[in-house]
Amino acid sequence: MTEQYLNIAITGLSIHHSEELKTQLRNLIPQEYKIKWSTAADPSIDCLFIHENFYETDGIQKIIQSRNFPWLKITKNNNNENIIQENTLSLPIINPQNFSDWILQHLLKASLENSNEHIFEINPKKTPYKLEYFSKMLDKEHNSKLHLFDTLGTIAIIDVKKNIAWLNTEREQAFTDSGFGYDIASTSSFMKVSRKQTYLLNDWLWQFFWDSPLFLKEIAPEDGHFKLHMWPKPSQDLDRKVIFQLSSCFIQGGKVSKIATQLNIPLETVQRFIAANIAANNLSRINIWDKHFNPPEAPVTTEDSGFIKSFFGKLRKKLGI
Repeated sequence: MTEQYLNIAITGLSIHHSEELKTQLRNLIPQEYKIKWSTAADPSIDCLFIHENFYETDGIQKIIQSRNFPWLKITKNNNNENIIQENTLSLPIINPQNFSDWILQHLLKASLENSNEHIFEINPKKTPYKLEYFSKMLDKEHNSKLHLFDTLGTIAIIDVKKNIAWLNTEREQAFTDSGFGYDIASTSSFMKVSRKQTYLLNDWLWQFFWDSPLFLKEIAPEDGHFKLHMWPKPSQDLDRKVIFQLSSCFIQGGKVSKIATQLNIPLETVQRFIAANIAANNLSRINIWDKHFNPPEAPVTTEDSGFIKSFFGKLRKKLGI
């Protein structure tokens, strides 16, 4: 059978529940189908799984109504023994048979009936999320209060000039995975955030994007030379060590692939770090001839130097010095 690809989007779920659902999908979808994990904003998705709390949001409704693909709402209520009712699937999946039947009827059948097979895009998709996009967003000269949002609704309102942020405290998802954008904050926008507590914009924004690895894949460069403006201040202990390691290198300037090799850190982690700093507008591109991080050279011990060291050691011992 000809190999086919399925573009599947999972939106609004926690990382734990998202991985649980991905595992079930990998187990239930035949191996001849290759799964590509996408975002809700991807125009080529074949199927969408959305947390029930975000189903009614304008962004999700617009996507569902404008396209023809199967979708399911995801809930944590497991009282129905995983019976799919009203396009709703419960987690955890204890009895996968109903879910398997749904996949066969709605996802695989639609894929087989489609004469044009989906082609996996090896080259990265065109994306508006370049360094210039975020530098324009955080331009203090031209912007003041901005409304940040994605397909799940309001994320926060930020005051670029005062370097503060007010968050949507009713939002369960403290990250983004698709449809990120911004516009001028209006009076109605302020009704969607809490102004009881303010956050330091630089620190909050960096952590927000670092916690959005799926979104960062759209931004992450394959390679390149970059230099940090400031050290990031991660608010969580998780990944703090590797973040500080990478910061100590890129604050001096460095090449993505070279730093990954020098620190023995996975290239994907270094790319994610650079992407988070692009989104936070916390770095600049540099030229290959600009100053770069160079690790300290380890002392080289030769046979001659070892012999000399041993000789003088014995001599000092003999002379009592």
